[in-house]
Amino acid sequence: MDEPAKAASRLLYGTGFGLILACGFGLIQGRMEISVLGFGHIFLLFSLICLVSARLLKQNHNYLKSYFPDEDEGQMAERIQNEMQEIENDSAVGNAWAELETQVLEMEISSEQE
Repeated sequence: MDEPAKAASRLLYGTGFGLILACGFGLIQGRMEISVLGFGHIFLLFSLICLVSARLLKQNHNYLKSYFPDEDEGQMAERIQNEMQEIENDSAVGNAWAELETQVLEMEISSEQE
């Protein structure tokens, strides 16, 4: 399995080149003209954004790095395990506070009833 950054980079390259191909077909069929701004230029702009984003991801730039980390399976498994451990610790602390609060409330209720 590839790293998420490599997979996203390939997907962005494919999308960018596919949109450029669609613009080329539009030019050939006469549905798009270079000299007149139209709907086809949005596809061209979007393709350029995809290609630039793919290039930045491939160069390990910080752009989109939080969404597509460049880590192998071992690093990813370790990161996920650490995140799960943090969640479990937070849950244990929350449960301990809930138990303590329950005990305090029970003591207060029993002292009020006496």
